[in-house]
Amino acid sequence: MSVKLIPHPGGRSRHWYVDISVPAALHDIVGTGRIRRSTHTPDRVRALAEGARIEAQLRAEWAARAGNETRTPAGPPLGDGPHVLNRLPSSPDRIPAQPVALFPALIWGICAMRMAQPGKREVDVRTLSREDRTQDQYHDGLLNRALGYAKDVACLIAPDDPLLPDCVLAFAETERTNHDAISAIGNRNGARFDATEPPCALLSAMIPVYQDYKSGSVDARSVSKAVSVWNRLMAFVGDVPLGEVTAHDIYRFLDDRLHAENRPWSQTYVDGFAQRTLREMFALARTHGHMHADNPLNHLETTPKISKREEKARKRPRFPYTVAQLNTLFASDWYDPNATQWRGKMATDLALRYWGPPISLCHGPRVREMTQLLNSDFMVCENVLLMTIQLELMASDDATPESIPQLPERKLKSESARRTLPVHPQLLALGFADFVRDSQAKHPPGTPLFPSAVPDEGGKAPLWGRAYEEAFLRFVRDWLGFGPGYGNHSFRHLFEDRVRDAQVINGTWPAGLGEFLSGRRLPRDADKGIFRQQSSAIDYGNGFIAAHVQRFIAQIDFAEVVFPPAYREWLACRTGRSHQ
Repeated sequence: MSVKLIPHPGGRSRHWYVDISVPAALHDIVGTGRIRRSTHTPDRVRALAEGARIEAQLRAEWAARAGNETRTPAGPPLGDGPHVLNRLPSSPDRIPAQPVALFPALIWGICAMRMAQPGKREVDVRTLSREDRTQDQYHDGLLNRALGYAKDVACLIAPDDPLLPDCVLAFAETERTNHDAISAIGNRNGARFDATEPPCALLSAMIPVYQDYKSGSVDARSVSKAVSVWNRLMAFVGDVPLGEVTAHDIYRFLDDRLHAENRPWSQTYVDGFAQRTLREMFALARTHGHMHADNPLNHLETTPKISKREEKARKRPRFPYTVAQLNTLFASDWYDPNATQWRGKMATDLALRYWGPPISLCHGPRVREMTQLLNSDFMVCENVLLMTIQLELMASDDATPESIPQLPERKLKSESARRTLPVHPQLLALGFADFVRDSQAKHPPGTPLFPSAVPDEGGKAPLWGRAYEEAFLRFVRDWLGFGPGYGNHSFRHLFEDRVRDAQVINGTWPAGLGEFLSGRRLPRDADKGIFRQQSSAIDYGNGFIAAHVQRFIAQIDFAEVVFPPAYREWLACRTGRSHQ
């Protein structure tokens, strides 16, 4: 018998509790499968001894109750159930004339009775020690003691019983437990128990904890992405206790995801987001006391790998548009105000259909930065139209509920994405300044520039500009035949190329300006030979004055691109249907 100690389940006491599992054969008699009792001491050594005493006393009570319910004459040998002690006569004085056949439950019953006799706990340690004794003498000592005790409790065992070796081993373990319990009382260093760690929560218990931990600090999509990784781990190893997950389990899980037939993970995802998520989950579990073992990610000294060729094949590339592709786009049905193929929001919001690609081309914003623009994100300073990519409303806006529509939250990828820029001259040539002034004159501050970009209420994962993004992706990929790797983000890639070209042709810009215009903090590794390196000065002050960088914006050239007609001229071609 190994004593299992646990802390108070609710943490309201410093005393140790003994956790006792009731054998399945006695569940009906005891009425439960698990019992926990206080040892009334915070001292672990004393708690182990007291726990052994409590467990022995309870097992004695169970054995007695089982005996009271099975006083009928013993029938054929039973392997389980409440009749475990059927083979034991009701009175030890009645020694059967014939040996009984051993079976596992009977062996347990004999050992349980030995543990349950506090008055007979004296242990002959010589039978448990091999010092100065031969193997045969040692075995004979254990055998005689086991047979003798079985006879004392009126259970005669035949010397040639096939399960006799199992009985002797079980009896020896029982004697050792008795000896350790007695030693623990008299000598604090005398006990040697197989102590178990306190119980820990299951993997599934961490999902609400993690969601609560991340609530308010990151968007719901990021939380859902992390929970998806955790759910996949549970599907692989099962909803097991947190402390049972090993580094080997993590390795096998990551290897399985790398080689999955359906949507396998990339090497970058495995080495980055997946491992960070798992490490954070287990760290959170330890911090909240849901597990006591080490974080298995701390012992993951290597990770599974795939070949570079395979990794490259799995990546979803994003390509910049060529000039020919841009000219094809601007001459396509996307820019036909009378085209009838459009459905839903793209059929009516001609403003977004027209301005989405030119804004994305001339300033390289991420699709969300462009689609969530408000009319109050624009102002004129020293005759320069400025565009601010931000989350908040302008400080000068009338912040009354009547003047500002209730809109879904706007989001940016990072703090570096906040920026104020002079509007590119090409957009001004297309009539963008007039379009902004019209919106500011007709609508209160804080009105979306593109109404169709506002997410629908009650959506499961509301996202600004989803209708535009998906419609545009399908159009260039399928209708125009550009294929995979092209979408609105391709404008951003082309913009970065044009920023490089501008510096090669006109000279290197002030340090950090290129990153500022595109909403990055640091240049990519490939650009470090072109862009001037920044120092820690980037963290000081308010950054570039927008009006002063107008001449650099004008250096980003699109002379070869054939743009559509100016917005008002293009809109005038619209016949028979309303537009935004």
